[in-house]
Amino acid sequence: MGYLSQRKKQARQNLFMLFSLGILAIIYLLLFFGENGKFIQSIRAWQFHIYLYNIFLVMYTLLHRRGFYTVLAVFLLILNYGSLAQSARLFFNKETMGINKISLNYHKGEQNYLPVDSQEDLVHHGKLELSPHLEAAYHTINRGEQTLTIITVDFQKEHNKEYATAYHNLEKFITLQNGPVIIVGDFGIPSWNLLFKEFLNNTDLSVKNRILFTDGKTSFRFWFVPSLNILGFDNLGIEKISMQNGKFDIRLNY
Repeated sequence: MGYLSQRKKQARQNLFMLFSLGILAIIYLLLFFGENGKFIQSIRAWQFHIYLYNIFLVMYTLLHRRGFYTVLAVFLLILNYGSLAQSARLFFNKETMGINKISLNYHKGEQNYLPVDSQEDLVHHGKLELSPHLEAAYHTINRGEQTLTIITVDFQKEHNKEYATAYHNLEKFITLQNGPVIIVGDFGIPSWNLLFKEFLNNTDLSVKNRILFTDGKTSFRFWFVPSLNILGFDNLGIEKISMQNGKFDIRLNY
């Protein structure tokens, strides 16, 4: 390759890196300091995908030995990671050494009561009216010396205008429970959404699963906002989570 061709190629590479890093910087400024309007929420929904692109930029700048651009890319990556990690588990499930175990099944779109491995432990069950058009199934079981409340949600069914009301009512129900709470389902928004973060802070629940690229019906969909989660208190861990024929098999310990 001639000298001029090489220079043009390097110029294109520099332009790509500079443009990409500039766009990322603008996006992060909007996410961290912008008003929480519809436009910002739509960007925030894809924040993890942006994070993955940021990782690509770090590798790209390293490959082409652009130290200054690499430093900028790593700095932006750390900022985004800090924002996501406040409420999401990016790549690994929560693990514990708990000796108590429970198996759950979740089938998106069904509002039946969540099957457990021993129906004899069932204390009571019912449905929560979270908003005018949204409800969630729950049941309470005795397990050893503890009483667990298990809730299944599917927020994708309703318009997001009702989400604030639904999350508020779900929060009130959780605070009335005397024992641990486990919530499984599609929350309609990713866990780094400001509404979801507030819900986690107010209930002391946390996300136990890694980010799941699924719509709850197919096992993998990359271009989908990850909103399916398993929530619980600190001592709850995931032994296994798998999906087959649209049904999730979830094994937890605590």
